[in-house]
Formats: sequence, structure tokens, C-alpha cells
Amino acid sequence: MYTIEKQTILIIEDTPMQIRVLNQILSPLYDVKIAKDGLKGLELARKYNVDLILLDIVMEGMSGFEVIAELKKSSVTADIPVIFITSMDSSEVEAKGLTLGAVDYITKPFADEIVRLRVGLHMQLISQMRTIENLGLCDSLTEVRNRRSFNNQMQTEWETAIQNKTCISMLMLDIDHFKAFNDNYGHLNGDSCLKIVADVLKATVGTQSDLVFRWGGEEFALLLPDTSLENAMAIAEQLRCNVENATVSCDGGVATKVTVSIGVGTVFPQPGDKAEKFCIDTDKALYKAKQNGRNRVEPVI
Repeated sequence: MYTIEKQTILIIEDTPMQIRVLNQILSPLYDVKIAKDGLKGLELARKYNVDLILLDIVMEGMSGFEVIAELKKSSVTADIPVIFITSMDSSEVEAKGLTLGAVDYITKPFADEIVRLRVGLHMQLISQMRTIENLGLCDSLTEVRNRRSFNNQMQTEWETAIQNKTCISMLMLDIDHFKAFNDNYGHLNGDSCLKIVADVLKATVGTQSDLVFRWGGEEFALLLPDTSLENAMAIAEQLRCNVENATVSCDGGVATKVTVSIGVGTVFPQPGDKAEKFCIDTDKALYKAKQNGRNRVEPVI
């Protein structure tokens, strides 16, 4: 039996009664997270894959306006839609919230059906937008994520690593002698080879298969958040072996093999560091693997 994963709502509200009311209305339909102040709300927004935030304006400590301003500063949280919840009925307050990036207002006291309808409408819009985005972020041939998706994900993981003081590892891999493969077997079989390699990569990393990307041509990239160089090297070696052991079936019943060369980099990013340099360094390690004989793994030195 298949289960549909609930969308996640983060409620940032400091009044216990209002929290209970919203939780009763929304928890049957959504996965509800609760923060009782702005700082905790920012922490949970960064920690969880939040689809929508309900944010009180007037709270002790950080106000809702201050919270949304902080959310918009980080690419990890900037795109999370925010609905303000408030008892203030003022066009000036509403205009300020919308200027800061809120998508809607819900006024107190809450009417159950209005809350459900407004939240449901925005959740539907979120699902539609993500479907459209995913179509533009997937490589249609190999069905892994594309270079544009890599750039977006790298920025997110980079900021998260800086925030959490953790590392990021990255693998860059290239199918060896792929031009010769295309010359010998034709471009249609070359496409089949790319699909098979992508499938091997996804199967090897399992739950992290959404962090496999087609970099371009016959080159792929993998992001491994919070993964040490030692573990990243072990994953790279397993990938190399699995590709080498895979069979590439071509037209006419011909079966052949391919190999990959892999560069591995690990970094603890600091504020001001650039992800682009990390990518360049890892690509240089890949080039070194090809220079040193191919079908091997080389780390960034």
C-alpha cells in the first residue's frame, strides 16, 4: 500500500491557545511543526523541509516582520511561502507584510474553514509550482537532476554546512573513452550507456539518489552533505567498481563494459568561501584521475 507524504507546515506563534487551535485545524491534513518564538522558528525552518509557514506578527523577542526578513536572507528558507496570522486589521500592516514577502494574511480569531481553505489553496499552488520546477530540473535522458538543479542544491547545501559547521563532499565522474564508445557503437547506444551509468549511480547511493546530477555530456556529479573525505572516497570506489561490473547492452545483442574516473573533494565551507572554487578543485581531481590511467579515484590534494 502506498502512503502519500504529508506537506509540512511550520507555525511560529507564542500564544498557547492560538497554537492549539491552529494545530487542531491543520494537523489532520498536514505535518505540523511548532515554534513558540522567532529564533526557534528560524531554526526549524532551516532544519526541516517546510512547505508553508504561518507566522504571528506580534511576539515577544523577534517580531514576525523581523523573522520574515531573516528568512528571506538565506537561500535555504527564502522561497518558503509565509502567511501572516494577526489580530491587527490595518492596511498599513498588511502592506508592510506583503512588501516583506508574505503571500497572504489570516486574521484572528480563526475561522476553521477559512484557515483550511486558505492554507489548502497555497499548498495546491506550491505543489503545482514544484511540478513545473522539477520538469526544468531533471535531465530527460538519464532521469537524474541536471546542472541547473546542481547549482541550486549546491547553494543550499553550502549555506547549510556553513550554518551547521559541517562538511560537504562532492564527486565528479566521467565515463572513460566515451567518444570512442560513441564512434564504435553509435550515439543511440551511447545514450543507453549514459542511462545505465546513471542507474548504477542512483542504486549505489540509495536514499541519496536525488543528489546525483548529470553535469553535462558524459560527466556526472554527486553531492554528499556531512560526509567525510574518507567516507566519500569509499563511496567513490564503490561507484567505480559497480560501473565497471555493469553490462552495457547494445544493438544486435552486443554486450560491453565501461569504466569511470572520479575526483573527490571535501570541504568545511566558511563564510565568504565560494562553492565555485570547490567545484573547480574537484574537477581538477577528476582530470588527475584521467591523467593517471583512468578507471580510478583521486582526491583533491
